[in-house]
Amino acid sequence: MDRNTFEEKFSIELTPLFVFVFISISSIILIGLTTLLITITPLREFIPGYGSAKHEQKIISLQKQIDSLNQKMTNYDVYRQHIQKIFVDEDFADDTIAFQSVEPVKNRENTFAFSKEDSLLMQINIKGGKSKAFEEKTVSKKDYKQFALLFSPLNGEIISTFNPSVNRYGISLNSDNNLLYAITSGNVVFYARETNSSLVIVIQHPDDMLSVYRYQGVSTVEQGDIVKIGQLIGKGLTAPMMLNFELWIKGKPVNPENHITF
Repeated sequence: MDRNTFEEKFSIELTPLFVFVFISISSIILIGLTTLLITITPLREFIPGYGSAKHEQKIISLQKQIDSLNQKMTNYDVYRQHIQKIFVDEDFADDTIAFQSVEPVKNRENTFAFSKEDSLLMQINIKGGKSKAFEEKTVSKKDYKQFALLFSPLNGEIISTFNPSVNRYGISLNSDNNLLYAITSGNVVFYARETNSSLVIVIQHPDDMLSVYRYQGVSTVEQGDIVKIGQLIGKGLTAPMMLNFELWIKGKPVNPENHITF
């Protein structure tokens, strides 16, 4: 309505039906615009349960990495259990390595005489019921050069020599030095303390070689650690220090004196 002439220009009659229709149409338009705004903009990522393709790809990649790590952990646990079986009395299959009960070999100068528990492997079960003790592995000249550069774990006097005929698969050393070193690089696959308080460290080296250190003292490495040649791996509690040392190549015990200068 014009204020000067009082002429009516526009008028509308509000009825309940008109108000209802107007509010309904406005609500539908508002909902549509809001939905469109969310679906075509990054705001949709804030909706619970609605993720972006980038995040989904990242989640899938992380899930694959987790599965791979779980598989590696499973393989490592199986490998660790096999190593642990070497140090306990368990029944193995006919084509695997087994222990036999033997009396400890006494040595008046060596209080750590090798016994059944003191050796990694005692005897191979041959199919058909026959068995035989391990024979010292014959190493060719080529292999000898391959294993020639080995670091002495402990410089000292050899008080018990390698003698597989009496189930003595290592040597015993006595030294005023109480520091123990790795003979070459490898992985610590076993680390445990025996019932007689002796500490046992087993290191897996390249080319199917194992070194076993048994002594009374403390360790500077743990199971799963990677060591280098000449690295300090343990300390004796007292000096002089007693060490039982075994060297295995391709599953058989060898005389450490043929490969290491003590």
